[in-house]
Amino acid sequence: MALPFDPAELAARWRDDSRYHADLTAPNLRYHLAEFPYPSGDGLHVGHVFKYGGLDVYSRYWRMRGFEVFQPIGFDSFGINAENFALRAGEHPARLMERTIANFRRQLSSVGIGWDWSRAVTTSDPAYYRWTQWLFIRLFRAGLAYQAEAPVIWCPSCLTVLAREQVDGDRCERCDAVVGERVMKQWFLRTTSYQARLHAGLERVDWPEKAKNRQRRWIEQLRDWLISRQRYWGPPIPIVHCSSCGAVPVPEDQLPVLLPDVEDFRPTGTGVSPLASVESWVRTACPSCGGDAQRETDVSDTFLDSSWYFLRYPCADLADRAWDPAVVRPADFLAGGPEHVTRHHLYARFVTMAMHDQGLVPFDEPFPSMRLGGLLNHDGMKMSKSRGNVVSPDDYVAAHGCDVLRMALLFSGRWEEGGDFTDAAVVGIERFLGRVWRRVVDGDPSGEIDSPVIDVVGRAYDTMRFNVAIARLMETWQRLDARTLVLLLAPLAPDVSAELWNRLDGAGNVHDQPWPALRPSIA
Repeated sequence: MALPFDPAELAARWRDDSRYHADLTAPNLRYHLAEFPYPSGDGLHVGHVFKYGGLDVYSRYWRMRGFEVFQPIGFDSFGINAENFALRAGEHPARLMERTIANFRRQLSSVGIGWDWSRAVTTSDPAYYRWTQWLFIRLFRAGLAYQAEAPVIWCPSCLTVLAREQVDGDRCERCDAVVGERVMKQWFLRTTSYQARLHAGLERVDWPEKAKNRQRRWIEQLRDWLISRQRYWGPPIPIVHCSSCGAVPVPEDQLPVLLPDVEDFRPTGTGVSPLASVESWVRTACPSCGGDAQRETDVSDTFLDSSWYFLRYPCADLADRAWDPAVVRPADFLAGGPEHVTRHHLYARFVTMAMHDQGLVPFDEPFPSMRLGGLLNHDGMKMSKSRGNVVSPDDYVAAHGCDVLRMALLFSGRWEEGGDFTDAAVVGIERFLGRVWRRVVDGDPSGEIDSPVIDVVGRAYDTMRFNVAIARLMETWQRLDARTLVLLLAPLAPDVSAELWNRLDGAGNVHDQPWPALRPSIA
C-alpha cells in the first residue's frame, strides 16, 4: 500500500538539527548517551538504527515530560578495525575515515534521530587525541601507567598485542585468528589498583543484573589493562625514552604528539610499530635533560580513546582543557551494548575513578543508569558479513521513510532483548501510518482525550518497551482524539507527527509539546 505522503518531503520540511542543541545549564537537564560508532566502510546497518532509534524515542519522551535532553554523538575513528579496513582498501586511514565519517553522519541524520551535532567528537582528530594523551600523562604521573616486560597475548593476523578483554577463548575477537603468547615490554594501566572499588561500585548503579554479574566476575580475576599496540592508526603514547632519565612524559604544552603522515603504515609483525621507521619523528630531545632521546613508537588502544568521550561531549569546544569540572556530569542514561560490559564500561569506570581521585571530575561513576540493547536478526537469521545479510537502512529510508523504518525495527521485539526484523513488519507499519494519516487529515479528529492509553504508552516508553507502545497505538488509533494520537506517536515517528500536528493547526512544533495529561481519576 502506497503511503499517502512523501517521506522525503516531510523530512526536508521538519528536520532541524538546531532543535536538539541542548542548554547544558538547564536545571532539568538529562544526559542521554549512545556508544559512538566505529565508522566502517560498510556504513550504518539496521542494528544501529534499532539501538539508536530506541534511545531517540526514549529521549523524545523525556523532552515531552519537560526535561532538557542532551543527546550527543561522535565517531570512534582510531584503532585496529579502522586500520585493517584501510589496509584492505589500499587507502590511508586518515583519508578513508574522512569519507566514512561523512557517510555515517549522513545516515545518522537520515533516520530522524535528534542528535546534538554541535558537540560531535572524532577520536582521530588531533583536537581530541591531544587530550587522550594528556589523560595518559595524568595516569602516568599518578603511578597508574607503567611499562613492563611481561607475557602478553599476540595476534598473528593483526600483528599486535591484545588485552585479555579482546580475546574470545583462544581467538582474536576482531579477526578470529588463533592467538599466541610472547614476552614483550608493554604499557599497562593499573586497573588492579581499583579492583575493590570497581567491584563495590556495582552496588550503586542501576544496571541489568546480568551486566553487573558479568562485570563482577571479570573484576574478580582482573589484571592490569594492556594499552600499547604495535600499529600505526592510534594516538602515539606521549613518552620519550632517554638513556639518562628513563621514560619521560611529553610536556603538556607540547601536546598533541601528532601522528606522522606516512604512506607505508603496514604492521611489521616484528613487535615494533611502523612508527619506528619514521626516523625524523622518533628522534627528539629529552624534555628533562635536553639530551638525545627517542619517542615511544607504540600507539594506545582505541578503548583508551573511548574511556572518556562522555566527558568531552559537554566541553567539545574547549581548546585549553579536556573538560570543565563545573560542566561535566555522569550520563543519566547509557544505551549500551552487551559486548562492552567487560571492556568500554569497565575502562570508563576506571578512568572516571582515577580522574575523580585527582580532583578533575566531581563524580566517580560515569554511567549510573544503563540498559543494554538486544541483537537484531533479519528474517530469522543473525546478521553478519559472512552471511551477506547485513542490512543497510538507506534503501528502506528511500522507499518508506525513516518513520516507517524506525517503527518496524522497534516493533520487531523488546529493545533490551532484540528481535527479528522482516519486510512484513515494514509493510505493516507503512499500512498503519497510512491509516493514521488518512484518519487525521481526512477523518473526524474527535475522540477520547483522557484515555488510559496515555498511561500505557507512557509507561512503555519509560521502560523502553517500544513494541508494546506501538501495539497499543495500533489497537486504539481509531478512537483516540487526533491530537492525543499524534502526541503519543511523536517519539516514534517524528516526521509524520510534525506534519500531522501542523495540519491539525497545533500550536508550535509537536516536538515542543508536553506529554498529554490525564485527569486524576484516570491516572
